[in-house]
Amino acid sequence: MSQQLIQYLPFLEKMKKYPSSLFYKGSLTLLERPKVFIVGTRKPSAYTRQFTDMLAKALAKRGVCVVSGAAMGVDAIAHTGAGEGNTIAVVTNGVDIRYPAINKNLIEAIEKQGILPLKN
Repeated sequence: MSQQLIQYLPFLEKMKKYPSSLFYKGSLTLLERPKVFIVGTRKPSAYTRQFTDMLAKALAKRGVCVVSGAAMGVDAIAHTGAGEGNTIAVVTNGVDIRYPAINKNLIEAIEKQGILPLKN
C-alpha cells in the first residue's frame, strides 16, 4: 500500500515545480543516505552490463544508495546490482502499475525492501 510523503525533501527544490503530492512504497530511511543516480540505454552492450553491475555493487558496499528509473537495460541492472534493499526506483506511473512489465518482479521487490516514490 502506498503512503503519502509528508516530509519536505530539500533536494527536490531544484525541480522547476515542487510536486504538490508524492506517494511512496518502501522505506524512507534510504533518503538519508548518500545517493548516486545511474541511468542509461535500454539496450546495453555486454561491457556496459558488466560495468553497471560492478559499479552498483561497489557503491552499495560503501553504503551509497543507487537511484534509477526501473526501465529495461541499465536501470534494471543498476537496481539489481545494488540490491533491492539499497535502491530507489523513481517512476512516473500510478501506484497500481508495474512498468515496464518485464521488470515487474524487480519493482515489486524494491517496493518491499527499497523505496519507490510515486507521483499522483
